[in-house]
Amino acid sequence: MPYRSIFIFAAMCAIVCAARSVDAAVDPAGLFGTKCASCHTYGKGDKVGPDLKGVTDRRSRVWLTAWIRSSERVIKRGDPTAVALFNKFKQERMPDQSIAPEEVQALIDYLAAGGPAITESTRTRHAMTATPAEVARGRQLFMGTVSAKSDDASCATCHMVREHVASIGATFGGDLTHVYSRFQDTALSAFLKQPCFPRVLGKDGVPPLSEDEAFSIKAFLRQVDRDAAAR
Repeated sequence: MPYRSIFIFAAMCAIVCAARSVDAAVDPAGLFGTKCASCHTYGKGDKVGPDLKGVTDRRSRVWLTAWIRSSERVIKRGDPTAVALFNKFKQERMPDQSIAPEEVQALIDYLAAGGPAITESTRTRHAMTATPAEVARGRQLFMGTVSAKSDDASCATCHMVREHVASIGATFGGDLTHVYSRFQDTALSAFLKQPCFPRVLGKDGVPPLSEDEAFSIKAFLRQVDRDAAAR
């Protein structure tokens, strides 16, 4: 296999693996959003059920595991805490949750670590929220007309995109015009935070792109993708 083909294959495998690892992992924030948020808040007061901030300090992991899996069973066996909650919240019955044991534990860990309060402060922005200035900066970083803080090689050292019909950049690492639609926001975010030849981890393991630099490049690649699809 020619060297160029080997490099392209390795780079694409890295992106695919990043996407698969994201998909395969338990997503406690997503579980909270789909299973809990309709009845509970985190730090914003009681709703249909109690506010869950600090719940891991108030209740043991064993109790929480049983309650999440089936609050009805815990109430029926006469657990005093469960009965008190049932009566306090107008005997509103929490539905049993058909989620895997590892998901329950991940959800409890998530609540213990700060839950939605942490998620909201650390969530990676979606590329659709980028401003025109951020997209423009992403183009400059991609092309190398503005250097990254790490002073590492730009994306265009190896890759090209087709912008306004003309191709810009190098061809060693393949065409990234439609990389955004192929791998989507989360997987592309994960990939841009990792080193790739000739970009490497800097001193003390610092990534070649900062968080805001990776976001701007991702936003630029999304724009290139959309513009090319519209032509």
